[in-house]
Amino acid sequence: MRKVKEQPSSWSINDVSTWRSMPAKSASVARFENIDEVSKGSDYSEQSKDEQLSPTQLYSSLQDGHSSDTLKKTLQDILNPARIAALEACDVQPVPYDSYSFSSYIFTLKGRNLSMIISPLLALLLWGLGWQLLFMFLPKGDSYNEVIGTYESDLQRTLSSVNDLISTLVTPVSFLLVFRLGRAAIRFWDARQATGLMIEKCRSNIATATVGFISPIRQKRRYCRRQKQRSDNTETNHGQRDGKKGDTDKEKIQSAQIPQPGAKEIELLCEYARWLTSFPVAVKHFLRPEERLGWDDTAYYKKQRFEIGPLLCDEDANHVMLSYEDERGQPVFDRNAKRVRDPPLVVLNRLHELSYDIAHHDYDEDNKGSFNPTPQQRAAFFQQLNNQINILCASFGIMERIKNTPLPFVYVIHLRSILLLYLFLWNMTSIASIGWIALPALFAFNLSMLGIEAASVECERPFDWNSNHLTMGKFCILIARNIAQAMKEIRY
Repeated sequence: MRKVKEQPSSWSINDVSTWRSMPAKSASVARFENIDEVSKGSDYSEQSKDEQLSPTQLYSSLQDGHSSDTLKKTLQDILNPARIAALEACDVQPVPYDSYSFSSYIFTLKGRNLSMIISPLLALLLWGLGWQLLFMFLPKGDSYNEVIGTYESDLQRTLSSVNDLISTLVTPVSFLLVFRLGRAAIRFWDARQATGLMIEKCRSNIATATVGFISPIRQKRRYCRRQKQRSDNTETNHGQRDGKKGDTDKEKIQSAQIPQPGAKEIELLCEYARWLTSFPVAVKHFLRPEERLGWDDTAYYKKQRFEIGPLLCDEDANHVMLSYEDERGQPVFDRNAKRVRDPPLVVLNRLHELSYDIAHHDYDEDNKGSFNPTPQQRAAFFQQLNNQINILCASFGIMERIKNTPLPFVYVIHLRSILLLYLFLWNMTSIASIGWIALPALFAFNLSMLGIEAASVECERPFDWNSNHLTMGKFCILIARNIAQAMKEIRY
């Protein structure tokens, strides 16, 4: 049993070039052999043109902001260039195409999932060639085939006569394939809808948390600002009459100092933002396959650790990334060990805890608490946060259901059996009726029928590293950008 070597607690990498130099297809491997030697401070120059405010722009703009050090550090960790680059590299880019064009993509082989159907396709081709060679060496009969212009054997004539009978199988096969492809398309759209719901609720949740949590501080600042203005006016009036400021005025001015959000408030809100940003990454790790050709456990762990980056400490990151534990209860990257947790639930449970702390936070520990929300306001705030977190849990549940629930075995095996039976019989009778000239048309027909099944399998569970699957890394970047924007725009 292999236990993953944890990264140092001071884990911090800002290099992007390692990821940028990798091809899109192999970038996910992420074999960092010299992590500690990676230089810091690389320039993240590539910017997204279809976004109003890219992670790079937000990251750079933090240097001129007026946020506290804790808030600025959190924003920098959320938009850490190495983390963003790792998430960008974890996806295989979709094949671009023009929806209005036919001729440009008819002969494109990329993205057709040919690896799944190459074996039956070659078997059907050899099957047709074998029958053609057999008919060539069989003794000819008295029947003359006008299509191929030669006499045909008795076996060839018999097989040609049942061609019409076999062609009737195309109707049930077509219905089965249409249903199969339709269900796969629905499952693909359900998966995309669930990711859209996750993005939407992450936006709503961080907005609710920031506005609801900072509002009491903002109210207190407005109150103190009015008190200070009144004190200034009183000081001016007294100065005109008495020429000096009394002790009463000094006390008023001191009591009217405009408060700033305390360290506890900022730290609590930043911790909530960090865990919320980690949620889509944990979902992506859960949905993506745990094994891939050419990967070892160390490379896989490093890749996941880069995607979480400095958001979480090593202990929390291991609980988010690793689902298995050894006999001592230590997280390990060993699929033969005991599975004890689902990483997305670790994040959701932590968000529930933090939402309670945020909703029941005491803003006036040293005062009478006049600016604290009422119990009813706290309950409503806590309920709203929890409802949004529960919807995040529901979106994760939808994606988990799609990933773990393929179509029933009986349907798939019956479809493939009758499909192959029909194709083998159809190829045999077509060769008997038309001869070798039918081979190109039969190959195209076999490719089209088998391609429908291949497309269905490709779209059924769209969470793999594939050009036809969802770009989960891009969704994680989008959520991180939205959370950083909400945190950066806090007004108090």
